[in-house]
Order: sequence, then C-alpha cells, then structure tokens
Amino acid sequence: MRWLPAAVLVLLPACQKEAPKSEMATPPASVETGPAKGSTEWKIQNAMSGGPEKIAANATIMDWGATPEAEPTQLRAGSNSWTCFPDMPDTPANDPVCADPVVVRMFQAWMGKKPFHTTVAGVSYMLQGGAHVSNTDPFKMAPDSGEQWITEPPHLMLVDPNPRSLDSLSTDPANGGPFVMWKGTPYAHVMVPVQ
Repeated sequence: MRWLPAAVLVLLPACQKEAPKSEMATPPASVETGPAKGSTEWKIQNAMSGGPEKIAANATIMDWGATPEAEPTQLRAGSNSWTCFPDMPDTPANDPVCADPVVVRMFQAWMGKKPFHTTVAGVSYMLQGGAHVSNTDPFKMAPDSGEQWITEPPHLMLVDPNPRSLDSLSTDPANGGPFVMWKGTPYAHVMVPVQ
C-alpha cells in the first residue's frame, strides 16, 4: 500500500467501520419453494407441468418403473383419460409428459420392446421439453462415447394410425419444425415444437 497517498490511508479505516447491527442487512430466511425433489408431491407437480393445466389437473399421475421392465406406480388417481408421468430420471432433461391412452399404450409397448399398432391417432404433451439419445433407434438409452443427448424444445407428440403418412416429413430434429422420431418402427411419431 506504499503507493496510496497518506490521506487515503488515514480515511480507509474510517470507511471500513462496521455498520450498527440495526443497519446491517439480515440474510433472507430459507424459503421453501415447494416439495422436496423426488418426493411424491414433487413428482405429482412435475408430472402435471408436462401438459396443459386443464388436462393435467384431472389426469392420473403415474411414476416410471424402477427399470424399463417394471410396471409404473400410480401416484394419484385421475378423472379423465389422460396420464401424466414426471421427469424420466435416466435423461439429463426435465421431461415430464402427459399422454392420452393411445400414447400410453405406445410407451408400454416401447418400454416392453413389444409390437404396437393403433387404429386411432394419439397425442401427448411434453411442455417442459426433453432429451433423447437417438432419433432412429428407440432402444438406445445412453449416448455412445463422444455423442451428445438430443435436446427437445417443448412439443406435442402425435401418433398416426397410418405410419406411411409420415414418409414426407423430415427426420431431422434440428430442422426447426415438426419431424418424425423413430421412423420405420412401430413407435414412430411426429414431434411438433410448440415454441
């Protein structure tokens, strides 16, 4: 501190006096922002954030099974035909989903590696976005060395009973618009960004 003028050295201690306790800011109290992550209450709130409020409010809330082969667990009974799931813990994204019965059946077939076919269209919402590993292989669950997860903006997922009608759509998730995920498999569906 030899380079500071003497007047500054004299004033410095005066400026550093501690403020009276009454003037000191008190640290904010710890504020709970909601249920603890991973709790049943958190999973219900998180699952509901995947879909529109009017759908999610009355949807059945299910938790993913501990393994792909395990049955989901009901967290809350619903009064409409929709089912919402919380964030899938194996992905890096917050990806809750609210799905109609057709898409729920598709999820069950996909996770069980079983055939899937529908004669009616299906819809689901992922309004928090999501992440997947492969746009072509529905059973690839982790990226290979050097590969990245494919992140998804908030979107709708549409299941068409006629998969051939999807042939003209792009399969490129980076095209800025709708694209087909898992084209040519029983689990093919259209991803429609909503933002």
